[in-house]
Amino acid sequence: MKGSGDRPQPERQKPKRPKQRKSVSALTSKKLYQEADNRCPFCSVADVAVLEIHHIDGDPSNNKIENLIVVCGNCHTKITRGEISPADVHAKKMELFWTHKASPRRAEKSPKQSVSVNAASVSDSIIANTVTFGRKRSPRMQYPVDSIGADTIKKGYIDYLIKRYYDYRQADASYGSFRPFSHAEIHSTIQRKFKAKTFFIHVSRFEELCEYIKSRVDQTIQGRNNRSRGVSNYDAFESYEAEQLGNGR
Repeated sequence: MKGSGDRPQPERQKPKRPKQRKSVSALTSKKLYQEADNRCPFCSVADVAVLEIHHIDGDPSNNKIENLIVVCGNCHTKITRGEISPADVHAKKMELFWTHKASPRRAEKSPKQSVSVNAASVSDSIIANTVTFGRKRSPRMQYPVDSIGADTIKKGYIDYLIKRYYDYRQADASYGSFRPFSHAEIHSTIQRKFKAKTFFIHVSRFEELCEYIKSRVDQTIQGRNNRSRGVSNYDAFESYEAEQLGNGR
């Protein structure tokens, strides 16, 4: 019999099994490659043979399209090693999502083109091989000339501020904050507030958009702590612009 002072031993927890990789459906893969315009969003390599699908949250069983991004093998390795940060990956996914969503939908089926080959004038070696005629790539979507997205430096600064917000929100967890966080939320909120998608906002409202995103950064736990210690949460636009133009050296 067990003595009165005996305590029940806690049950040993079984080690968690690693997540099982699930194959990405053909339809999802097609949407992802269309979203990325068949090129790596980080280095712009357009060789489909080297493109791969990366699971953003590291869970190989999570095949939701918002958790997947097409990258080349080289950049995939950089992401795994941490040379490309998770915040950069999230930001790039959001940029791809909004850019693709804003672009005109392509026709479901393109008219087929017939090619006539005169066998008498072509060598047998060519006929024996499969000849693939590539379609002309449609031009990438351009931002309106008077939008923030059309200004490389202003667009880059907005990307920089949003990435700063992502980094600080993720840092909030280290302070014990577990508020739900969605990378798409800030873009959705900007669209409601400014009545336009982030990079389609008129360039005249650039400073207003900057102040809004900065306020979001300042309201994070990390942002408030930095401000209390007199530490800046972000570079000023003038400093960023000088750096991009090579004048900040």
